Amino acid sequence: MPQLPKPKIRPATVRSALGHPPPPPARKPLLTSRNAPKESYNGISPEEMRARRRKFLITAGGLYGAFLVGAYYWISYGVAHGGPYEEAKPRDTTQTYDGLAKQYDRIIGRDELFMGLSFWRKDVAKQATGDVLEVSCGTGRNVSYLNISSIESITFVDASEQMVEQTKEKFQDHYPKYQHAQFLAKKAEELPLDKKYDTIFETFGLCSHEDPVCVLMYLQDLLKPGGKIVLLEHGRGTWDFVNRILDKSAASRAEVFGCRWNLDIGDIVRQSGLVIDKESRSHFGTTWTIIAHRAGDVIQSEPKKRFFIW
Repeated sequence: MPQLPKPKIRPATVRSALGHPPPPPARKPLLTSRNAPKESYNGISPEEMRARRRKFLITAGGLYGAFLVGAYYWISYGVAHGGPYEEAKPRDTTQTYDGLAKQYDRIIGRDELFMGLSFWRKDVAKQATGDVLEVSCGTGRNVSYLNISSIESITFVDASEQMVEQTKEKFQDHYPKYQHAQFLAKKAEELPLDKKYDTIFETFGLCSHEDPVCVLMYLQDLLKPGGKIVLLEHGRGTWDFVNRILDKSAASRAEVFGCRWNLDIGDIVRQSGLVIDKESRSHFGTTWTIIAHRAGDVIQSEPKKRFFIW
């Protein structure tokens, strides 16, 4: 039987030339900020440098914010109102707010923009769930921040009828299909006790009540078991020089705006018997955010927290 010729085996270099070429040589990786060798600067590692930079930016931002708030209080009210200290007497402010209603947003909006208070309003408004009561609703400056899908019903109350009308217009513009809203022109302590609420909240309203302690005590009777009261208020701060400015201008501000802005909010809440679940303060301690419940109620909440900024 004749033998078949053996196949010729080409060298690898020849096969590569005829078939698939060999892969190109591997490239050296480019150096970037992520894979570059970590070198220290004066013995300080890059990680520590970044941490120091962050700390510097946070500190600088806090000092700048403190400067702005201090300048606001000093220029807007401390210097402008001058004169000896005169105590702001409690009074019925209904007529004052009736007269301010149409221009209130324009006046207060400028101040709130400067202070960045929309962030605090949003934080308070998102706490409103279930059956909700907003006390001292004013012109409805919290309306746009409500999570309406979490609200079963909502009642707005303010002693000023003109203010309530402003709130009603805003609410209907924002939520035209919502059917469970009520608007009442009366004082909070005149509300009927047969209606109970899961959430009662108020923003910058305690300063305008004749007796804020009694108002908070009455509101507790309007809570459902396990309900909460959420407050965003302005009052005495943690810095003496700011409190002196507030005291010096309290009477003149109350005359124009119906607001006693130097009240001790913490003391008012304690006197009312409310149990504080969370308390935060900012703007030299003059802006208070408080979440509280009625004494004796068993609620599921985080441990009491206090936060202080500036």
